[in-house]
Amino acid sequence: MNTEKQKWVLLIALSVIWGSSFILIKKSLEHFNPYEVGALRVLISGIVLMPYAISKIKKFPKQHTIWLIIAALTGSFIPMFLFPMAETEISSSIAGIINSMMPIFVIIVGSLVWKFSTTKRQLICFYRP
Repeated sequence: MNTEKQKWVLLIALSVIWGSSFILIKKSLEHFNPYEVGALRVLISGIVLMPYAISKIKKFPKQHTIWLIIAALTGSFIPMFLFPMAETEISSSIAGIINSMMPIFVIIVGSLVWKFSTTKRQLICFYRP
């Protein structure tokens, strides 16, 4: 398969996997409460990623551990519980749209809270047509 076709196949596969997660959350809420759905998501992702994490843990700098924990909590752990809670009130399509806005929120929070500046090149790469 040439690289152009491979890129399209990967994009379609990623879109299906990413988009179906919100539908699957909505369907799982028919049988479980939001906290159980969040806990299952954390458990399954932990089991899947554990072999990789164990193989790389020795290479991770110890002085950055607190930042890793903060990033893990705010970027993965807490949203895994918030999205099922939100989907009890909103549709899965709206939840997916909100999640897709994450890069924009990162730019806004980074500039307001940590005074990070965004370069023109970063914005062009972010908004590539």
